[in-house]
Amino acid sequence: MRGATNLGNTWLGPQARSAKDRPIRALPLFFFVVLILPCTSAIAGTLRCGSYLIEEGDDAFSVLAKCGEPTERTTITQPLYATSADGGIFPTGLIGYRQVWRYYRGPMSFPVIIKIDDGVVQSIHFVR
Repeated sequence: MRGATNLGNTWLGPQARSAKDRPIRALPLFFFVVLILPCTSAIAGTLRCGSYLIEEGDDAFSVLAKCGEPTERTTITQPLYATSADGGIFPTGLIGYRQVWRYYRGPMSFPVIIKIDDGVVQSIHFVR
């Protein structure tokens, strides 16, 4: 009989093989995850808008040109601090502006939050 396995005195078909005789199917999946997982941190700070990519360090004007107006826009004012030569921290009297833009990209995509300081993208986060 072709494809049969002898287990003891009984001839059984290929579906009756023991677990140690079957090929290990989880091993390729394990290697795939191990190889791909380190790459996700490089992708996390990148947003695709159509055929354009938005990355940390891009200016706010290019984000508007490539992605359009955000669904929500919030501006946060915060005092700026400086460090003295002896290591002390003191307020400068200036105010910094941080903008938080949220893009809802449809029902099959995660919403995106972009944080912008002084007109430059500081971070891109996908909300799950």
